[in-house]
Amino acid sequence: MTFADTLSPRERRRGRLLACFACYFGCISEVMVDSSAIVILYIAMMGGSKSEAMLSTGFSAVFCMLAMIPCAVVVGRIGLKRAVAVSCLAGCAGFLLMAAAPFFGPWRKAAALAGCLVFCAQRTLYGAAWYPLLDAFLRPQDRGNFFGTMRFTYMVLTGTLFYFVGRWMGEDPPVGLMQAVLAVTGLLLLGRLFCVMRFPENPAEEKVRLDWRRALGISVRNGPLVSYSVYVCLLSAASTSIVPLTLLYLRNHAGLDAGRVQVFSVVGIAGSVAGFFCYGFLLRVLRIRRLELCVHLALAASALVLALAGADVPGFLPVAGAAYFLASFAGSAFMCNNSTEFLALARPGNKPMAVAFLQTYQNVGISIGRAGTAAVLGADLLAPSWRLGSLELCGYQTLFLVSGVAMAALLVLLPTLPAFVPKHSDYYEP
Repeated sequence: MTFADTLSPRERRRGRLLACFACYFGCISEVMVDSSAIVILYIAMMGGSKSEAMLSTGFSAVFCMLAMIPCAVVVGRIGLKRAVAVSCLAGCAGFLLMAAAPFFGPWRKAAALAGCLVFCAQRTLYGAAWYPLLDAFLRPQDRGNFFGTMRFTYMVLTGTLFYFVGRWMGEDPPVGLMQAVLAVTGLLLLGRLFCVMRFPENPAEEKVRLDWRRALGISVRNGPLVSYSVYVCLLSAASTSIVPLTLLYLRNHAGLDAGRVQVFSVVGIAGSVAGFFCYGFLLRVLRIRRLELCVHLALAASALVLALAGADVPGFLPVAGAAYFLASFAGSAFMCNNSTEFLALARPGNKPMAVAFLQTYQNVGISIGRAGTAAVLGADLLAPSWRLGSLELCGYQTLFLVSGVAMAALLVLLPTLPAFVPKHSDYYEP
């Protein structure tokens, strides 16, 4: 029996509602840094170069890859809710520093970048505490539906909000308006803190003072956790570039204008929203084992379809749109699968370190996949065209083909996953 089973249905429902609102209060700042043009434009207004503006969007990934395990150690020392308090206050301070950057005169660019750096750094600490906090009120049977619903509403909220904010700000917003938007966004993080402080609390998990070597050793010796982490790392590396690479393929090789590429990006967003919306139902019907297999096959199929469907083939755009939708749908389901398995694989008493261990592997895979694709395209390492039987493939199709074949090869790892073999009878005698 888990701690969540000891809570009343009302307490569990209240915890899920508070978690959703904590996500809503915090997601605006996260999307603003990761995906919105607001922070990029603002740093440019402060005198930042294009490379500095783009670098600001990558701080979070670097911190998540390098600092997730150290942050899990910090969480174990100070406690889950105290870690969230430090994180939210630091994130709020980071955004307020960005908003105040013009008052620093010649140091305004440094202030804006420093504020962004502070915000991105605290996200790693928050991520190390978030999933263990959720485990206090999420029963195993509630996890899939919760993560799907939360992320579906998160996507709808941020998409709608940023659409109207963009229309309100106009094409050339003044600096003062940008400052106000950043300041309000930072203050919303205090709403996240308010919600998290009211989560049901598992006394056994709130503050576990494990030596970091012992905590990491417990995770390393957790065979199902390690096997799933390696699988997630490799599949993330193979699949993470499909969505952005599709848009580049359509724009630079298929010759679509910017407006039609934007329509395709909406197809991808619709696929993500549909994936989150349907996830709870799919998990109940297929269970985690069949769903992991279906997600893996869908990601591989979408990459192979994009590789083999040339731009000159009749019906290319509907086929590419369907493959793009499928990749986005499967990517959302893959994300929810990971969140569900985070909590299933984390050993009681060592949850922050176990979650950090898995997230580190996942971020390493994403970084390798994105950086590798960018390096290949940037260095122009691929032939402009080559023939595969009767098909003529361009460089973008080559990358899709490599991705699809790699994911097909990774199917051999499925029997090592805990959902496929939940009970082990290990034997090792060197």
